[in-house]
Amino acid sequence: MAADTRAPSLVVSERAALADDLVSFGPDAPTILDDWNAQDLLEHLILRERRPDLLVGPHIPLPAIAQWTEKERAKLLEKDWAEQVGIFRNGPGRFSPVRGLDGLLNTGEYFVHHEDLRRARPGWEPRPLPESSERELWNVLRRMAKLLVRTGVDVTLVSPLGGLRLPGTRDQGAVRVHGPASELLLSAFGRDRVARVRIEGEPEAVTALHRGERGI
Repeated sequence: MAADTRAPSLVVSERAALADDLVSFGPDAPTILDDWNAQDLLEHLILRERRPDLLVGPHIPLPAIAQWTEKERAKLLEKDWAEQVGIFRNGPGRFSPVRGLDGLLNTGEYFVHHEDLRRARPGWEPRPLPESSERELWNVLRRMAKLLVRTGVDVTLVSPLGGLRLPGTRDQGAVRVHGPASELLLSAFGRDRVARVRIEGEPEAVTALHRGERGI
């Protein structure tokens, strides 16, 4: 039987690459997210796929729930850095609600958060991605764009793989955002500081786009 020479899906390769960089950069490494370092980013990634209940706990106004949540989160942080990264590297646990939905839920999540970490480093440059990966990210963008981009502006996303129009909710003009699918996804998640995109439109419409809500 011939060996399977197909490249792994982007969600698999991004999980591995992000885990490698987390180990290399360390828990105190900055991200482009003002309030998060690498430790905060890793905690978010682990909890969302293994213990989503601990993400909800702090928002429940009951002292007992808050104390229990903090105790459970502290157990995670007691582990050394390599062990914490290993938990993420191994993927969703057996009883995780996202098990079996890795590609659907995590392809864009891992790519964006990997770039949150990478693009906080001095001298960063976008990674050259194969067309297959850009196509996966374009599919993520097509599926999520209406959820991610919430603005009164009429927005058209333009990539080498096609175009996607998001009608505005108010008459605030129109913009066209050009770039590879990977950079358009970062822009849709509100990573304006680092997304390598080109925006065309009247100045008022561009300003309204930046003031609108993006991301989840």
